[in-house]
Amino acid sequence: MTKMHELPRVEVQSVAELRAWFEEHHTQQESIWLVTYKKNVPDKYVSIQEVLDEVLCFGWIDGRRMKLDDERTMQLLSPRKTQHWSQTYKDHVARLTAEGRMHEAGLKAVELAKATGLWDFMNDVDALIKPADLIEALEQHPPALQNYETFPDSAKRDMLRWLKLAKKPETRAKRIKEVAELAAQNKRASGTS
Repeated sequence: MTKMHELPRVEVQSVAELRAWFEEHHTQQESIWLVTYKKNVPDKYVSIQEVLDEVLCFGWIDGRRMKLDDERTMQLLSPRKTQHWSQTYKDHVARLTAEGRMHEAGLKAVELAKATGLWDFMNDVDALIKPADLIEALEQHPPALQNYETFPDSAKRDMLRWLKLAKKPETRAKRIKEVAELAAQNKRASGTS
């Protein structure tokens, strides 16, 4: 397996270059570091949104983004495998489909996600629906429930996603306990432990 720092770097200076790269390489299985210029180099700048659009069009997924130097950033892009789809990404796909921009590879990724349940897997999280076990834990740690309700939707969504992605029941229980105990102190669980 290739280490992150050994992944190939692909530098683009326009959306057209990025789309051309995807046209030729979208079937590859190896992740890449996409190198793009920052806003301070306007003639070569490709926005995060433009990158995301092309990533979705070809059935890939965007990942970590970091500074490369004063003029450039790099972002991890990978072929989509078994990742769930957030409502934000589904909304982007709907727009890109309506605009006729989705590539066959991206449409196949959507079809596969729908067939496997990954398309709808996070619907409850995106709708900010609190699971019963979380409600119970919040109620056991006054004033956790009241505090939780005041958190921004984005923070609640992150915590709910963190709970949903727990692979083992004991991991989920530990995370729920952490969310409730921190909410009682009017603090948000980071979703990273």
